[in-house]
Amino acid sequence: MAKLVMYNNNFFFLHPVNFDKCDMEFEIYSLGGELIGSTIYGIKEEANLFSCEQEQDEFMNWLEIEAHKEEATMKFAYEFNLPVEQANQLELSAVEIMDIMNRKWSISIEIMDQVLDNYVS
Repeated sequence: MAKLVMYNNNFFFLHPVNFDKCDMEFEIYSLGGELIGSTIYGIKEEANLFSCEQEQDEFMNWLEIEAHKEEATMKFAYEFNLPVEQANQLELSAVEIMDIMNRKWSISIEIMDQVLDNYVS
């Protein structure tokens, strides 16, 4: 299950490599399907996507947050057997959900708050 993301008018796919209680790794693909790196190992040198190291670092910082959001969404579905869009059906507050996800899945409260923002009060 790949997630399409857009950064500075460029599209990329995040594809999960593993699913575990700790950090998940996502492979990064270009829109054309070329593997250009991963969230653990970074962008391959031969990918030549950015004009300087600072641009690549900014992209990787942004991508790390997007990958954590996708990880939180996937782990939420696994934990509660519901998509995050139906989080309001759990009869749990956002704080209770964030606590469970942080304790059991090591999802930071900041990331989980962003994921739940539109679905639970």
